[in-house]
Amino acid sequence: MFETSAITVPPTPERRSRWKHGAIPVIGVIGGIGGGKSAAAALLAERGAVVIDADAVGHGVLQRPEIQERLVARFGSEIIAARDLGVEVGPKIDRRALGKIVFADESARRDLEAIVHPVMIEEFERTIAEAQRSGSAIAVALDAAVLLEAGWDGACDLVVYVDAPRAVRLARVERTRGWSRADFEAREASQQSCDVKRRRADYVLPNVAGPDELAAEVDRFREWLTASTDHADARRPSPSPDPSGGRAGAT
Repeated sequence: MFETSAITVPPTPERRSRWKHGAIPVIGVIGGIGGGKSAAAALLAERGAVVIDADAVGHGVLQRPEIQERLVARFGSEIIAARDLGVEVGPKIDRRALGKIVFADESARRDLEAIVHPVMIEEFERTIAEAQRSGSAIAVALDAAVLLEAGWDGACDLVVYVDAPRAVRLARVERTRGWSRADFEAREASQQSCDVKRRRADYVLPNVAGPDELAAEVDRFREWLTASTDHADARRPSPSPDPSGGRAGAT
C-alpha cells in the first residue's frame, strides 16, 4: 500500500525582507530514508540554490582534532580507525564504529549530538551568511536527515518533505547502499516517523515515478518560490498528485 501525503503550501510572504536571514530564503529539505531528499537538493542546486549537505558538514567536523579528542574521551579509543599501511596521518574517527554505539544507546547519541551539532550549526550559519551577502542564489537548501530532530528547522523559512512510499524507499537503499531490511528499519526507527515529518513540512514533493517526476516537482516549487519572493501577491500553486494516485489538497 502506498503512503499518502497532503501537499501543503507555505503562506506567501508579504515582502522579501520577511525571510529570516535576509533576501534569500533558507529551505530545509527532509524525507524518509531513501526518499530522495538529496536528489531534490541537487536539483535545487542545478537551478541556482546553495546547498548545505549536513552529512558532509558532519564528516568534516569529525576531522577536527578538538572534536576527535572529545569523542575519544566520551566513547573510547575503539572509535579510532586503524591507520592505513602504517602511515602516520593523525587519528581518524571510524564512523561505522561510532555509529554502532550511538544507534544502540540513546544517551550516547545525545552526547554525540552535544559535541558535534554546535559546530555544525556554526558552519550552517557561515554558509547562509555568505549566500545572503552574495545575493546570487535563489535559496539556501539545508539537506539534513535529522533537521527536525535536531531543531535545525528553526533556522529555516520553509521545510520541504520529499515523499516516497516505504517499499520504494527500501528498494532504493537495498540497491544503492547495500542495506538489508534490518539496516533500513533500524535507521528509520532512530528518526521521526514519515507521517510526522510530512505533517510538519510546509511543502511536499512527490518522488515515486523517478527522476523526471522529481525534477518536474522541483521546477514547480521553484516557480512558486521565485514568484513569492518577487511579488507580494504571488498565487499559490494548485495541488500536486499524491503518491497514492489521488489528489491532495493545499492547506
